[in-house]
Formats: sequence, structure tokens, C-alpha cells
Amino acid sequence: MVLALALIALACNPGDRLLDLSGKLPRAIKTIDVLITIEPFYARLYVYQPGFPDSSQSCCRNQLSSVLKLPVIDGRLCIKQSQPQMKWKLHIIGRPDVGV
Repeated sequence: MVLALALIALACNPGDRLLDLSGKLPRAIKTIDVLITIEPFYARLYVYQPGFPDSSQSCCRNQLSSVLKLPVIDGRLCIKQSQPQMKWKLHIIGRPDVGV
């Protein structure tokens, strides 16, 4: 029962998508800069840590692209779309911060 509750707490909200970057990022990285591009330009994309939808950051405020600085907890992110048929891409840019 406790394990089931822990898994629920670490999941994305219904309808949101889980993006797992854990195998693609070194463990020492604490934050990443992500370039997000969206279509159509008026749509919004929300990114948050699994289990913490209140930590949501949004993009792109009527622009085609935006850069978000995101914390890296375990390498997983939840993505929420404002429009069902929108298109989006995420690109890690620059050199991520590495904790000491």
C-alpha cells in the first residue's frame, strides 16, 4: 500500500506526459537550460517535477520559443500541453551546471 502511494506521488497528472532524461544526463547535474519551441505560437507548455505539479514552469508566452532553467532531481519531467494538437520540441542547450 505504501509503495503504491509512493508511485502515485511520483507520477504526472492524468493527461500529462512523462519525459525521462535520467539515462541521458550525468548524475552530478543540478540544473539544465532547455530551449523549447512550440507551434502554434499562442500555445503554452508546462514543465514540472513528477509528483509536484505546483512546481510548474510555463513557456512560451506568445513566442515560438523560450528558454527555461529547470532543476534536475532524478532526470524525469512532466509535460502538460495547453492545446491537444500542438507541436513542441525540447533541446538542452549550453553547458549544464554541475554540482560540486
